[in-house]
Amino acid sequence: MKQYTFILILIGLLFTGCKKDSPNVPVKNTGILVKNLSFSNEIIITSAYKFFANLGLEADSYIIQNIDSLPVGTNVTRLKAQFTTANDKVQVKVNGKLQVSGVTENDFTNPVNYQANVENGEVQIIKVIVNVAKKAITTDKYIFINQTTYTESEVQNIVAKFGGQSNKRVAVGLGVIISVLNASTPNVVARINGQLALASKYNLPISVKLDAEIWWEYRPDLWNWWDPSKPGFNVDNKDNVEWTDWNNDSAVKLGWLNWGSQIRMVPSPNLMSPKYKEAWKAAITPCVDAIKTWYEGLPADKKYLFGNIVVGWESSIGVSNHFYPNGNGYLNQPVANDPITGFNIAILPSRGLQTLGYAAVKTAGIASSGILTEAMQTEVVRRHLEELSKSVNDLGIPRENIFTHCGGWVNGETIYTAAINKYSCPGWSYYNYASDPTNDITAMNALAKSDAPYWGAVEWLLQGNKTLDEWVSALSKSLANKSRVVVIYNWGSINTNANALNAIKEINK
Repeated sequence: MKQYTFILILIGLLFTGCKKDSPNVPVKNTGILVKNLSFSNEIIITSAYKFFANLGLEADSYIIQNIDSLPVGTNVTRLKAQFTTANDKVQVKVNGKLQVSGVTENDFTNPVNYQANVENGEVQIIKVIVNVAKKAITTDKYIFINQTTYTESEVQNIVAKFGGQSNKRVAVGLGVIISVLNASTPNVVARINGQLALASKYNLPISVKLDAEIWWEYRPDLWNWWDPSKPGFNVDNKDNVEWTDWNNDSAVKLGWLNWGSQIRMVPSPNLMSPKYKEAWKAAITPCVDAIKTWYEGLPADKKYLFGNIVVGWESSIGVSNHFYPNGNGYLNQPVANDPITGFNIAILPSRGLQTLGYAAVKTAGIASSGILTEAMQTEVVRRHLEELSKSVNDLGIPRENIFTHCGGWVNGETIYTAAINKYSCPGWSYYNYASDPTNDITAMNALAKSDAPYWGAVEWLLQGNKTLDEWVSALSKSLANKSRVVVIYNWGSINTNANALNAIKEINK
């Protein structure tokens, strides 16, 4: 059983005439102020278990207790308080026994009264209650707040808003995105390990999206087929990028992404290219190994910190990296000259621009001539997500911890079904249907074909000026039934939204 310690902070002030009902000032002119009580174990100092001070029923007492109960079975019979007094004249006793900070042990099976005696004879009583869960609570659903990666101060900000996440049926955690082909593999793994360490330190679950298809600028050795003066040049790279017709003479040199504003991209990958597959498998393997090693090192009562691995990122063809007709002609022109008409998401399979997918469809052996169809694109994406999922599963990650992130925007389009495979749980984006994902009939029809234990809203945001009740309702419905996860995109959009934050707190129980 783990041994825990806690920190009791007693700080002297010289205030007089303070209000009797404030828990942050002296009840009397005792020169002692009770701040907050934090909690840690002997391995990792963490603010996961916060203790808060409140006035007791008597004028001279405080009651301090942890809001988040410790795990069931926690041994609290030999805990040590660490405390700071105003000066060395202040004495702290329990049942008449002088207390030495960080040394004296006490049994917290029942509340313990700390008595602080100061020079003028005044006495402050601090009743400390250590709450331990009466029964184990299984975390079975998650709300992840997403951004690319987190700094420690940003994680601290989340903890300040939502507290530690032990013994929560619905836990709040970190959603991070790691683009495995956009940096050296050692740097990518180091980034993952840094995020996992923060999750452990601050007792926050984590979801790791492993992106292998949106951002891959770091790998010109896979996509630079046209410029011998630039790194990675190899004319055979034509086969690693998408085409606009059935032969590689139509290979693309660039593409465009529009996530609120248009960005010029490197070429869209051929999802079925053997060299591309080899590259993402080589990059993902050490990433998954790092996550698995971290998970296996977690104690039993912290296993819930591993939420999931997400593969894909609105996986599709011709959407996240689309291509304008005659697009290669813009390569050597200023970005200001790029067309800005965008696509028409409802026109399939071209999305109202230049149809892509020929390279993947031909490489996969689905077709090599004729009209490229929506069904062909869907089959390519399905195989891609299945291969990603299988690779993660083969590395030892259970199916219930693997989620796909498939594209899907138009009622009735077949791409939704590409999320389904036997190695993972399906996931889609929800914006228009964020208030109730079950109203997305196309996604629900696809879900009906899945035997996965869960599904998820792996990209989600309730948009507009919504009330607290609307936020609570939307989150509740998005986590109903077999939905296990909501990933809110992104933290920057809600970190000052009082209704969103209060709704998350209400669900976070």
